[in-house]
Amino acid sequence: MTIWTDLLGAQVRHVDAGGVRTRILTMGDGPPVLALHGRGGHLETFARTVPALATRHTVVAADLLGHGLTEIVGDDFAVPHLAMHVLDLMDALDLGTPALLGQSLGGWVAAHLAIEAPARVARLALIEPAGLQTEQERFADPAVRAAADTGGRAYAEPTPAAVRARFAGLVHDPAAIDDEIVAVRQLLYAPPEARTVHLAVRAADNTAAVLTPQRLAAISAPTLLVHGESGHLPADVLELAARTIPRCRLLVVPGTKQWPQYEDPDVVNAELIRFLEEPT
Repeated sequence: MTIWTDLLGAQVRHVDAGGVRTRILTMGDGPPVLALHGRGGHLETFARTVPALATRHTVVAADLLGHGLTEIVGDDFAVPHLAMHVLDLMDALDLGTPALLGQSLGGWVAAHLAIEAPARVARLALIEPAGLQTEQERFADPAVRAAADTGGRAYAEPTPAAVRARFAGLVHDPAAIDDEIVAVRQLLYAPPEARTVHLAVRAADNTAAVLTPQRLAAISAPTLLVHGESGHLPADVLELAARTIPRCRLLVVPGTKQWPQYEDPDVVNAELIRFLEEPT
């Protein structure tokens, strides 16, 4: 299977979201789900997620501001600004109040929206969300620091080997990463502007948007936290978040890392569908 056999029947296009030319993928019919990728990511992050959810939902996967093939506008890539672009996209597509599915940075953006614009978020599914720790706290773990350095090298010199090494930090089994998604990411990292955005996003890690327990306690939407068993987030940080968010449960996916939705899509997709269809 490849990305585009997985996504056969999906529509890919650009739309104007608040004046930003934004790449989206849409598939399916039913209540809306908006999927937001992680740092340095792009909508293909959800290639193994979209088709399953699209059997019951209208799924939109988007490239965040400045990421993938979405236009780079301005120099502010802090979480509140990324979230404003997502709200503009929701308005442009007339999504109303979708469920938000976010991975890493996309999870941080989704949680920020659930806190700051609760009337716009029906449900919240967060896969290895960023924002639960400051950069200083994250980089106290040498493995996380090394993964970040490896990711930076992929931007500085986006060779197939460097991009594959970045992916190796996202998955428990590097063999899970196929040549096609490596080639896609290599092309997306090639423009010099991609590195500029990456550095700007990294610099925003210590803003007031960090998801402190006080902020997490303000989330009113039903929430599913998805953790790869070998993911970078410490178990105690995830468990505290799950206890702090009022209507939240935690799913731990064995044998996976930062991309459990990619490494074990059957388990994650089944749980996402169950979560999306639970009574409120």
